[in-house]
Amino acid sequence: MDPYYKDPEESFRNYQKFRKRNEHEKAYRCLERLVNQFPDDMELLEEIVALTMGPMEDPKLAKPWLMRRIKLASCWRDYALLSEIEVVSGNLAKAKENLAIATKLQKRQRFLMDSPQEAKTVLDRARYLIRLQEHNRWVMRVSSGDKLLPPANERRIPLSPKAPKRTKVAQRKKEPQPEKAEPHATSVTPAIPAAPLYRVAVRCAPPDFQAMSAMVQNGGMLEESQLRVEYAYLDIQSAFDDLLCLNEIKGVERYWYQIESAKKTLKYFHGRVLLCDEVGLGKTIEAGILMKEYLLRGMVKNILILTPAPLVSQWQEEMAEKFDIAFITTDDSLFSADPDRFWRHPFIVASIHTAKSSKHFSHVAGNFYDLVVVDEAHHLRNRNTLNWKLVNEIKKRFIFLLTATPVQNHLIELFNLITLLKPGQFKTERLFRQEYVQRGDARKPANKDKLRELLRDVMIRNTRSVIDLKLPRRFAVTRRLEANAVERELYNGITDFVRAQSDSLPAPFLQLLLREAGSSPSALRATLLRRQAGRSQTVDRLTDLAERVGETAREKALLEILLKNPEDKKVVFTQYLKSLDAIASLLKRHGLRFAEFRGDLPAREKEEAIRQFREDLPILLSTESGGEGRNLQFCNTLVNFDLPWNPMRIEQRIGRLHRIGQTRDVFIFNLSVRDTIEDHILQILENKINMFEMVIGEIEPLLGYLGEEREFEDIVTEIWVRSQNQEEARFRFEALGEDLVKAKSTYLKSKELDREIFGEDYEV
Repeated sequence: MDPYYKDPEESFRNYQKFRKRNEHEKAYRCLERLVNQFPDDMELLEEIVALTMGPMEDPKLAKPWLMRRIKLASCWRDYALLSEIEVVSGNLAKAKENLAIATKLQKRQRFLMDSPQEAKTVLDRARYLIRLQEHNRWVMRVSSGDKLLPPANERRIPLSPKAPKRTKVAQRKKEPQPEKAEPHATSVTPAIPAAPLYRVAVRCAPPDFQAMSAMVQNGGMLEESQLRVEYAYLDIQSAFDDLLCLNEIKGVERYWYQIESAKKTLKYFHGRVLLCDEVGLGKTIEAGILMKEYLLRGMVKNILILTPAPLVSQWQEEMAEKFDIAFITTDDSLFSADPDRFWRHPFIVASIHTAKSSKHFSHVAGNFYDLVVVDEAHHLRNRNTLNWKLVNEIKKRFIFLLTATPVQNHLIELFNLITLLKPGQFKTERLFRQEYVQRGDARKPANKDKLRELLRDVMIRNTRSVIDLKLPRRFAVTRRLEANAVERELYNGITDFVRAQSDSLPAPFLQLLLREAGSSPSALRATLLRRQAGRSQTVDRLTDLAERVGETAREKALLEILLKNPEDKKVVFTQYLKSLDAIASLLKRHGLRFAEFRGDLPAREKEEAIRQFREDLPILLSTESGGEGRNLQFCNTLVNFDLPWNPMRIEQRIGRLHRIGQTRDVFIFNLSVRDTIEDHILQILENKINMFEMVIGEIEPLLGYLGEEREFEDIVTEIWVRSQNQEEARFRFEALGEDLVKAKSTYLKSKELDREIFGEDYEV
């Protein structure tokens, strides 16, 4: 009795266990017994063919199982695979015959949901293997002295240079003939001087296939070389044990679970995956690694990223800075100027709200994309929404769905998400309900073990406990400050000006004035001075006030913090260069040593600023660019001199310090002047949702549950501009706070439901 075979279910579990451990022989024995017991089970036959052709690399062992599949149901893919097996076995005639059958069947079996591009790739692989084997045979014939002529299309290839014609003198001289050696005689071979050795630096990189294609157009031996290049190209596509992209990405801390998630997606999920890592573990980085890998391997040529509107610019920035992929977005001018041309661009980040609109739905759904990435994919959980219908209708080869909370209300939402990835994985909704949903409670799964087995084919979910992510504590203190008289007059004057001009001046300009007023008079004054057109007495008065403010309440509070424990390292964040200049002047006047990290510095000077801060200086003054891509775990104190209105930007600043590698508790100081926009924002973030106690990354999905398509900054601006006085503004911000509380409650419920359903069973 086979020790690995007891009953069918136990045997299949053993098979999966052995596959995971790479014990392929034992896995094969389990499958062999199962297939012999259930000889007509197409899925088992597919498993055993995949095992023998893949990890075991034994085409001869795979052939009889593949033949059995073909007898049960003639599928073009099986004939294409059989053609490859015959090539390996040396049966070129049978290989060509099977390829012809595969090509013919594929045209009839388009209902099998294979895209034309996928079908072409599979058939081309078999075709190239046949051509390569024919070429190799011809080379062997020629090299072994066979005088047979090569095929007609290969006769023009010069194998060696022609021998020079002998002159008449040379013809008259007869060369002496060597004597015949006697049996067993030893011939002495003249000594050959050793060739000199040189050390040559070699760098391996993916070949430039465009340059190679241009080169081979000249004919000759290059045409034959192209076959080998194309074969290597196809071979690269199928082997994902090593990632090509890891040396090409920059400013990214690559963690082992992210790399393993990428490999698993490429190797086993074939580019269709639900990435459900817990918040803060880097789903965006995993998606970027996968995109870069597919691009380097030449497997994708166009990518569409669909995301909530507030995340569009963030995706564009991260893909450009970290992965060197230049995307255009629905925020760009080209989008409004020429939508037709915009949607034909190969790399697009689009607001899903914009893409699903009646004006653009047909453009998006009508295109073919090699890869579609959907962030915050829990917004696709309802099949009756335009979000779901859009993604379902898009013609695509690969698709990544990213969400930390795939289920919010009931398990049917999970069915809807998986249907986008692998239609038919759970068959129909009715059958899914019958088999996997408990009667009377749509939130609880039935047949949990079988459900998890099916989900493992489409889902990766890394959790903090599994990767052993333990961070030190985080403490936040908000200093609510009183403005001096001139400072208060200036802020109130800017508020009155913005409210009065809200219908006549551009909204971004008015928002900039309010944000700079919440940062420093220096930043505000610079913008007011640049406004030459339409200058008025009001603008001139505000400019004069900005010049007369003197030392602000923020600057005084900052000095107190920096002078306490002056040798402890501290990062001071501000949004504007003029504010940073003002802080730098303040610190110089008080004899404090510091480094500056600014977006306008050359890369070398940025690196030098970080080095000085790490090794010599106690203070780093940084603009918003310091919140991206720089890890400052050697420091544990952060001062928000001013406050971004987007909570995700605040998280980004904190995440530079409070991340893997931080060994000490992190302290955050927020400076806020009373009765300003920043003051109201901090009140609701801190008192309503306890943002500074949440896990880094949680604010993003929480804002998603707010149900707003607008940027958070736009919501805040509208509240402030539409309010007639402080009392009304306070009331409106209170209402926003209540909406955030409800959003957080919904988020936490979905998070708990996901933990209950999925547990820790889908990690890499």
